[in-house]
Amino acid sequence: MGSARSIYKALQLPVCCLLLVSILSLSCKQSGTEADPVPQEPTSGQAPRIIAMAPALTELLYALGLGKQVVGVCNFSQYPPEVRGLPKVGALLDPNLEAILRLQPDYVIIYTHQTTLSEQLQHLGLKPLAMPGNKLADVYRSIEILGQSFGVQEQAQTLLTDMRERFKQLQRFSPDISPRLRVMLVVWRDRGLGTLKNICVAGNDGFYSEMIQAIGAELLPVNMKLSYPSLGPESILQLNPDLIIEIAPELAAKGQKALQAAHDDWQVLPELKAVQNGQVYILTDDFMALPGPRCILAGEKLAETIAKAAGMPD
Repeated sequence: MGSARSIYKALQLPVCCLLLVSILSLSCKQSGTEADPVPQEPTSGQAPRIIAMAPALTELLYALGLGKQVVGVCNFSQYPPEVRGLPKVGALLDPNLEAILRLQPDYVIIYTHQTTLSEQLQHLGLKPLAMPGNKLADVYRSIEILGQSFGVQEQAQTLLTDMRERFKQLQRFSPDISPRLRVMLVVWRDRGLGTLKNICVAGNDGFYSEMIQAIGAELLPVNMKLSYPSLGPESILQLNPDLIIEIAPELAAKGQKALQAAHDDWQVLPELKAVQNGQVYILTDDFMALPGPRCILAGEKLAETIAKAAGMPD
């Protein structure tokens, strides 16, 4: 389990720090179907006891006003702040089944691709409720499922309306960026080493790609079929983006020195237009990597960053 835990920490620190590569790629594989979207209330008449197995799922439950019913969360859930005091039950890749069973949940919220975990939970007599994945459309669908499942359809509709309206507002940047900025969005790499290694970028992921398209910029590489392709320095030189944006929530707790070291890594490619023009931005907000209700904040942050690079007023 040690290797799985290390991978998950790399992907989810500190609050699902980087919805990165492995987790996101897995969740794009829709193996399995959504669980029954209309759970029945426990026979005791009490509100269902719920466990959330990913930070984004925890946030979705709280955004829908279901926080009081959450009795356990995954190890990496940090938002909203009150979840930090809740019992921890492992994570998607290394769940603590004993801890889950001890909390006697009525429902355990997971993702559809977690078929093994779903089977383990059912074997223990527990009921998993599966959310579709981490694409932007999946976030919307998850809100609908949870709203219907736990009788909070009105809250779900309010949340969806707000998110969709704010997402539409991202498009106000489009007419003002001409020619379109060519953006490379780095979702993971080894940082602070004085070099560029293990670089993974957003491709056709249905999450960041949707946001960049709405803002009106061009995401590099273009016409990419992979969700999160890996690129080497030579490939990046060929792309020569106008703007490089990195998603790095794990740096937030490491201080300015670590952030500067990550910036300095790009000096190994001084020929890059983005490096020459000082257009490398590292975003450390925790919501930048979470496919939950705060993902609209990620879109707005990207829009703000692209507008700044384009010289647009705030």
